[in-house]
Amino acid sequence: MKVDDLKRLYDGDPRPTFLVDCEIQPATIWHANTASKDLDLLGCATQCLQSKAWVAFKEWWDPHNRSPITSQQHFTFAGAPWIKFMAFDRWRIVTIANHQIPDNTNFFADGPIASLARAVSLPEPLLDSIFNTNLRSPELRQHVQYVSRVDWGKTSIGSIDSWSPELTQLVTTVLLDARPTALLLGPEYVIIYNLAYARAIGPKHPRVLGQTVTSGWLEIASDIPAISERSVKTDFADVPEKEYHYMIEHEGHTEETFLTCSLVPLVCRIDGMLLERRVNALLRMGQLTGEAQEFEKFWPSILESVKPFEYDIPCAILYSTLEPDTASSMGSGRGGSRYCTLEGTLDYSDPHPAFPLTIDLEKDNRPLTRALNDCVKEAQPVVYCKRDGQLPEAYYQNLKTRAFGDKCEALIICPIQPFGKETNSGYFIIGLNTRRPYDQEYQEWIQVFSNLLGTSAASVSLHEEEVAHRKRGIAQAARDRAALNDELSASEFKLETLHDVAEKVGLGYFEYELDGKVKHANQAFFAQNGHLQDIPDAPPFTFADRLYSDNKEMAMERWDTLTKGIPCTFEMRWKRSPDSEDGTDTRDYLWVLSACVPMRSLNGTVIGISGCNTDVTAQKESARLAMIRSEAIERATATERRLAAVTELSPCGFFQLAPDLKMQYCNEKWFQLTGQPIVPYDAISWEHIILEEDYASVVQNTQKVIAEERTLSVKSVIGTMMDVSQLKWAEDLQKIRVQEALESKRQQENFIDMTSHEMRNPLSAMIQCADSISTSLMEMIRLAHQAVPSNLTPIRDGLLELMDGCTDAIDTIQACATHQKRIVDDILTLSKLDSKLVSISPMVIQPHTLLRDTRRMFRDEAQKAGVTLEMRAEDSIKNMGIDWAILDPSRVLQVLINLITNAVKFTQDQDVRKVEVIMGASSSAKKRDDVEYVPPDTIRGSFLDDEEWSEGEIFYLHFTVQDTGCGLTADHKAKLFLRFSQATPRTHVQYGGSGLGLFISRELTEMQGGNIGVGSNEHAGSIFSFYIKSRRAQAPPDAHLDFPPHQPAETLPKPESQTKLGCTIQVAGHGEEALEELKKTTHWKYPITETPSKLSVILMDIEMPVMDGLTCARRVRELQDEGEIVAHVPIIAVSANARREQVEEAISAGMDDAIGKPFRIVELMPKIRKLVDMG
Repeated sequence: MKVDDLKRLYDGDPRPTFLVDCEIQPATIWHANTASKDLDLLGCATQCLQSKAWVAFKEWWDPHNRSPITSQQHFTFAGAPWIKFMAFDRWRIVTIANHQIPDNTNFFADGPIASLARAVSLPEPLLDSIFNTNLRSPELRQHVQYVSRVDWGKTSIGSIDSWSPELTQLVTTVLLDARPTALLLGPEYVIIYNLAYARAIGPKHPRVLGQTVTSGWLEIASDIPAISERSVKTDFADVPEKEYHYMIEHEGHTEETFLTCSLVPLVCRIDGMLLERRVNALLRMGQLTGEAQEFEKFWPSILESVKPFEYDIPCAILYSTLEPDTASSMGSGRGGSRYCTLEGTLDYSDPHPAFPLTIDLEKDNRPLTRALNDCVKEAQPVVYCKRDGQLPEAYYQNLKTRAFGDKCEALIICPIQPFGKETNSGYFIIGLNTRRPYDQEYQEWIQVFSNLLGTSAASVSLHEEEVAHRKRGIAQAARDRAALNDELSASEFKLETLHDVAEKVGLGYFEYELDGKVKHANQAFFAQNGHLQDIPDAPPFTFADRLYSDNKEMAMERWDTLTKGIPCTFEMRWKRSPDSEDGTDTRDYLWVLSACVPMRSLNGTVIGISGCNTDVTAQKESARLAMIRSEAIERATATERRLAAVTELSPCGFFQLAPDLKMQYCNEKWFQLTGQPIVPYDAISWEHIILEEDYASVVQNTQKVIAEERTLSVKSVIGTMMDVSQLKWAEDLQKIRVQEALESKRQQENFIDMTSHEMRNPLSAMIQCADSISTSLMEMIRLAHQAVPSNLTPIRDGLLELMDGCTDAIDTIQACATHQKRIVDDILTLSKLDSKLVSISPMVIQPHTLLRDTRRMFRDEAQKAGVTLEMRAEDSIKNMGIDWAILDPSRVLQVLINLITNAVKFTQDQDVRKVEVIMGASSSAKKRDDVEYVPPDTIRGSFLDDEEWSEGEIFYLHFTVQDTGCGLTADHKAKLFLRFSQATPRTHVQYGGSGLGLFISRELTEMQGGNIGVGSNEHAGSIFSFYIKSRRAQAPPDAHLDFPPHQPAETLPKPESQTKLGCTIQVAGHGEEALEELKKTTHWKYPITETPSKLSVILMDIEMPVMDGLTCARRVRELQDEGEIVAHVPIIAVSANARREQVEEAISAGMDDAIGKPFRIVELMPKIRKLVDMG
């Protein structure tokens, strides 16, 4: 940095500053800044040179002086704190540490130093340029206006007013040149051209004016970087002319144009512009930091000062080492702290992971901590390059790319040392200019920048020290005043102690003159009688008005006695208001004991009366209460006598026990109840009259009553005794009745089990045989189509007609059997619902089969009743693409059967008899607007979450049964869906039914994740609608299976039909036969046959002769444990009794699963597949 630059730097500092050249002897002030010149602070007349203060000040800043005073970093002169520091090992900078301006600024007159300060010359103003000259040519003037209107501040060359004189002169020369000429300026090659060049480029003008080459003139953009680089290296322009081919618009059309261009590099030094920019940065930082008087404002001012200078300081990080609690102390500013605090960043993302909020300089071992400690040891800025790897890669990342948009390649850490190498207030980490070399001038500028930071920090530190010093002085003065006040207070305290004692004990003392006026009295006296405290204005004998009416005459008699010189003591009452805080004290008087003595003059004449009043109201009250207590004791004694009389006449036995459980009192009834002979209380032994099994409980409960009373001491325990024999006999009778009810319920359940067992076995046989016949008929139809020759077509058609009739008959049998099964199901379902035994069994079906099965089931019934039965599926089934779904068809059919049965029943007597069943689907639980749905009575879990329900997409299946029946009123609808409830009492008489169907339908619908409701008006038909949850499913493979129950003759399939099921069936009549058959399989350890058969699953009927299913299952598991059976044998329990207790009993006996009769093969096969897949 040049000397002139150093002068310009400190001329912008608002603090008085002067520079001393250390290379000249004797030392003299070489330069004083503008602030010193304006204030005449350093004006030094001849008389000032002999001033002791000036001599001491000069000895302090003189670099050649060897006195001890030169070791001090700061000095107070002319009422202001000064500091000094070195710059470039030659210049000593002396400046005021804060903005405090000395009061004696006129102390120094004009002298040699002031003359030297005034002799400093300011920069000459710039010459006029083409931008502020009146041009005669209109075209040239318009072109210059185009150039002036460009926002040059957004380019790398800066605004016009910031251009150097050289650049301004160059631009002026080019604009005045008659030849087509353009300038490409700066690192981005910004375009400026003259009027002739504008005419040559045609329509590109004025669009490319102020643009970079890459964005405005692509044709020559590729040649510029190489020419510029070669010219910078050689300082010589050796660029040949080159012909360029352009398409330029001329007079409204585009012409092919060839131009010969000569590119002339202008290599120049930018030291002046660069220096001016750097000096401006220093001036701005000195100005902003100089305005800060506290470290809290000092740190933000640093970042704010460097923000505009994005080229030289593209990024920055600022850490402070001041303790937050001692920022105003001198020690914090000079000694620093072991902790660093992040004060802010510039251009880094916030927060940045590489720069922590706090750093422990002693314990932290991260690279940044080591770098900070190293720069303090060096006591100068230290550079860390990215390529050296001393700092992690993260320190150069996550920047917002100020300046040129280049990535940061080097960081320099500047220690902020306000008072030399031994002090440190913080660290300023700066990113270096990516497009300038870190040369000597750059290093000098950084050094001055670091020194200026230290100077500013010292200024703030000294200012804070001075403020703290003033605060300490103010605090000391306050302490001195407090000490004087304490001494005064101690004297006053001794005087007031006597008054306080009197006040605290309620002793009211007084002095009266003979005319009845108060001369002096304390606060207690006024508080006792309510006397006026304004003593001079109090009328004579005011105390007489405050006396209780009964005591006035006596008090005045005592006054006369005292005026005669006779002392006296007496009791009297003052008037007062009953205004206690809790409202319990309602007395309107105050008793005092008054002791009075006459006051005499020197000649013995009575001149006044003095005395004191003692509040004796408490004593008077104690005496009164003692009297009241005595009377109360007498009344209590009388009450006790009356209570004894009441207990003797009471129908209850009263007794009173001492804490040691000895009898203190008992009435005559107690003796009667216990049978104890009447003896004195102390002779009563009540322990033997209590039954032995109850004695311990009685003693324990009595002692518990005594122990629970913790607040008061127990004198006795009082109790009563009543004869509750009748109540106990009633409780025993109630227990017997409950047991009988439970037994009756058990017998009822047994009856239901037995009835369902006897009814379901024939139904099971009917359904399974019908399934088998239906399968055989389908196979026969297929064979008839394939095997009968064409010449026997009439015979084939006849057979097919017969088989179609048989198929219809079988369908009718299945429908009727299902209908009959429903009669049993309603009763059993209700029983299962009560026992929480109803379950939802998933099955993969096509939803339209539900409508088909329903039609077959009700076809004959509807025809017989003359009801038109229509079944249809909505378009939503097709639109959603639903083919196969997983649900429980039996439960859905059970609901449909109940609803359709009611619809046919209530429609058959109407003029228009029609029942319509509609099925639809939706992705959500949509409800019909014309239906009122029943709110669920319980919260149920999602049954679709079980594994057996697969993972297909969930959808909702809707069913609506609409009829033209008699309809329902609002009262009738409110009774629906309740247990044993029908719309009206006439319903059962006219139509039959038990009232269970709709209740069961509601329960089954809610169990399947749905809801049910009704919409109906009287004489307008009814709409019953419900929906259930389901999942999409894949089509399953066909499967058939027959199995033997414990009644083979009734349900055993034909041998030739077994092959159609895809499995082999072996029948055993009872449990023992099953065990024998098991020995012939591969599961037996040593099979009894040479060709043992494979076994997949056992269908075990629970009710079998000889050995039942539960016993057989337990024996199979025992044989497994003994090793006779080498693998697990899957067993499925089969029974008409499907209540929870029977299922749990079967599982505990060793069964793997259970199914209730009657059932269809499609319901059994998923259970078999599940057990087989499990191995």
